[in-house]
Amino acid sequence: MKFIVILEPEEIGYSVHCPALPGCVSQGDSREEALANIREAIEGILALREKHNMPLAKETPELVAKEIRYCLKERRAEGLPLTIETEEVEVSPKVAV
Repeated sequence: MKFIVILEPEEIGYSVHCPALPGCVSQGDSREEALANIREAIEGILALREKHNMPLAKETPELVAKEIRYCLKERRAEGLPLTIETEEVEVSPKVAV
């Protein structure tokens, strides 16, 4: 199972979140660390959703685009550079089943 995540450069490292899973956020001192941390967070949320018989998350291009626009708007309001990245993160199939 794959999810698009949004990475936002910070003064030190990156913050990262998954638009398809509200509240699924993490950070890391490097891009690689942030991606590893968000992968772990996604797997944890998927495991909880499975445990509680909740439906799988549905990611759509519209959802991702809306979140990108929101991130850029917030960065502009805070006077931060309008630079973000997206990355596709693959999670373990055994967790997402």
